[in-house]
Amino acid sequence: MISSARFARRSALVAVALVLGLVSFALPSCTDDSAGIQVPVAYRGGGTLADPVETQGDVSVRLLRAHVAVHSLTLEACPASTLARLTAALSMPVARAHSASSPTYLGVPVVLDALGDEVFSPGTFRPTPGTYCGVHGMLAVPDGDALGASTSNPLTGAVELHGERLDAEGQVVSSFTLTSTMSVSFDIDFDEPLVLGPESLYAEVTLSVDPSAWAAAVTLPDGALDAAGASALSRAAADAMRLELLRTPR
Repeated sequence: MISSARFARRSALVAVALVLGLVSFALPSCTDDSAGIQVPVAYRGGGTLADPVETQGDVSVRLLRAHVAVHSLTLEACPASTLARLTAALSMPVARAHSASSPTYLGVPVVLDALGDEVFSPGTFRPTPGTYCGVHGMLAVPDGDALGASTSNPLTGAVELHGERLDAEGQVVSSFTLTSTMSVSFDIDFDEPLVLGPESLYAEVTLSVDPSAWAAAVTLPDGALDAAGASALSRAAADAMRLELLRTPR
């Protein structure tokens, strides 16, 4: 289900597309081929953190490891029901949803080091002409052969944070390792609708994770991480996912 706030935002994005005169590509067609459209996807870490960060409760920490396992990513068409209402006056047909084997879905698991800068290429979306509003992703426990997986120190959860608690002088008080096996989804909307068609055959999507934002949303437990804490850890990681969209009329 799409939340009312997110549904309203996507409705507004579609309205922008219509106002800009992009109606002809508003509804992706599952019967048309991709017409040569390509949207390469890259995953990368957020880069090294030079300074400590503060978690919930104003606890200063230095992150030593931060990993997330991206299970899948889907390029999402703007909601058909919204488009149908906005274009009803123009007598445009309503598209049917893509199937699970749609070329707008990438199911290559990737383990991302949020403190690193390595880039992975899980694949390329090859969508049909249409208007797309964002991406939907999933974090989940990876397989051993996932891209970026370590054979010597495999990730045993969907997400993992390891670091050191610091006192007011910046001295190490204790260390912590938080791991959650709970799967969690995330949605990221584009700032403006991405319209793909004969005049715009190419775009690039880069997915990353912001380790500072992730840590800032985490509450360090006094003891072992319980179910609620694990769920919150996964949710905080999902909320820290970031997206860059490069639009190129190639």
